[in-house]
Amino acid sequence: MRLAPRLALTFGLLAAVSTAGVGFALRMRLAAEETERFQHEVDGVCARIVDEVRRQGQVDQTLMGGACQGGELVDRVAIAIDRGELGERRTGFSSIVQGERTAFDLDELLLAVEGGDIVGASPTTLLGLPSRDVDHLLERGARGFVLRAGAKPSILSVCTKRTDSGKVVGLAGARHLDGLLDRLSKTLDVTVEPSGAERRASRKNTAAPSPPSPDAERTRATCKLNDDAGASVSFDVLKSTRELEDNLRNVDKTVGLAATVSALVAFVAAIFLARSLSRPLAVLAREAGKVASGEARPLDVRGSGEVTELATAFDRMLRDLSVTRRRLAAASRVAAWREVARRVAHEIKNPLAPIRAAVETLRRLRARDDPRFNDYFDEATRTVLDEVHRIATIVTEFTRFARLPAPKPEDVDIEDVVRHVVQIHKAAAGETMLDFVAQRRAPIVRADRDQIIQVLTNLVQNALDAAKSVAGGAVTIMTDTDGHDVTISVTDNGTGIAPEIAGRLFEPYATTKANGTGLGLAIAQRIALEHNGELSYAGPSANGRGSVFRLLLPIEGPPPASEVPPPESMRL
Repeated sequence: MRLAPRLALTFGLLAAVSTAGVGFALRMRLAAEETERFQHEVDGVCARIVDEVRRQGQVDQTLMGGACQGGELVDRVAIAIDRGELGERRTGFSSIVQGERTAFDLDELLLAVEGGDIVGASPTTLLGLPSRDVDHLLERGARGFVLRAGAKPSILSVCTKRTDSGKVVGLAGARHLDGLLDRLSKTLDVTVEPSGAERRASRKNTAAPSPPSPDAERTRATCKLNDDAGASVSFDVLKSTRELEDNLRNVDKTVGLAATVSALVAFVAAIFLARSLSRPLAVLAREAGKVASGEARPLDVRGSGEVTELATAFDRMLRDLSVTRRRLAAASRVAAWREVARRVAHEIKNPLAPIRAAVETLRRLRARDDPRFNDYFDEATRTVLDEVHRIATIVTEFTRFARLPAPKPEDVDIEDVVRHVVQIHKAAAGETMLDFVAQRRAPIVRADRDQIIQVLTNLVQNALDAAKSVAGGAVTIMTDTDGHDVTISVTDNGTGIAPEIAGRLFEPYATTKANGTGLGLAIAQRIALEHNGELSYAGPSANGRGSVFRLLLPIEGPPPASEVPPPESMRL
């Protein structure tokens, strides 16, 4: 991955992770605060219900007190007691109690006289109360409203009035908490149910259990209501957590949106920052890649201080390198000319020695009128001519090497070229076996046919010369391809190449032949290079004898106008 996307991804991930971490911590804190607020809200609802129940009890107690102090029913009962007419009028009083209960909006109403005598009750099931319970109820009523626990928790409001004869007449009303709590729960959007013993008692007296709430999760608060006499009733307030969950989801959405926006902003900023950092580095890398070819140019880079310093150092290096290259080129040209002069002088000096010796001998014989002059003249002139021909060959080969024409690529069937080279060397091979093997069908190659034949001819001639020196000599030419390049291998089983000369095979004038010029392999390698290929010595053959030369040619052919430079030794 390149630097720009790597920096953008790194900065973006760091921003996203840090934002997510802060968002998660903020979410946990907001969730805790929201949960605590919700619990306080439920507790507040519980306190409000308790206050409402107390207020209702006080209202009922005030209502019942008024009924005893100025109510017609209690006074009429008191008068009937004083006159001894209670028994006769009991039925009438009992029917009046039903209407009074409805008027007071109570669930139960009891009219009784001291001693446990019940004058009237609504509902009529209260008529079966024991006398002791009735007296106990009238006694408690004097202290205000009281609570009644059990299967039906209720608020009891009791008032009493003493008759002129000293009898106590009392009126006791009960308001069931279930109905009151149901009304309050609807108003406050909560669920109220008994708790503890009240819940168990309620279940025993309920025909079928109530269906579960559709809200699977609810927050519970236990409320306890005490009366002035010390009695208590407990109930639970349950509030659906749907509101809490909605609030938490809103918190999550807000935090997630903030994290997403922050991450996007960080990514955008990271992209711009990465581009500002990577652009000058990319320019520097591109120009640095051109240094080897000498096409690099000074940089015009704007950036941070370090980048500017790097660009300045690169420009200074280019200037120094340009100077060094010019000096090196000049030194190389001088060295190349010296090497050429030395090698040509060495190659020409060898045939000059026999020429000089032959001429000097002829002059001595002529000066002495030696009779052997005529006999030696023919031998000396033949020696001179042979050595002059050798000098001419050296000069011709050097000229060919120095003025080798650029390749003229065309579509060439390599296997057909190899068969042609084998055919023209069959006669010269004599007893040496010359074979051609095609591993995989070689495709058509763009190359200069004549120059490829020249290279193969040189390799085959060298291989035949080496194989003739051993019994059962053999030379094999093999072609193969990998889809991109074509490989031509020339293998012989001759005496091989000495290690000391193997490293200098492709240098001009390096040869192991007595009559060789040492330019054949140098010319062949230059042709391979100008075809954008390679000619190499692969070492001994598989049986450890002889040698293997390998020519590699690209299928697409040489670069346009032969962009491959000449060998270093010939850059003049």
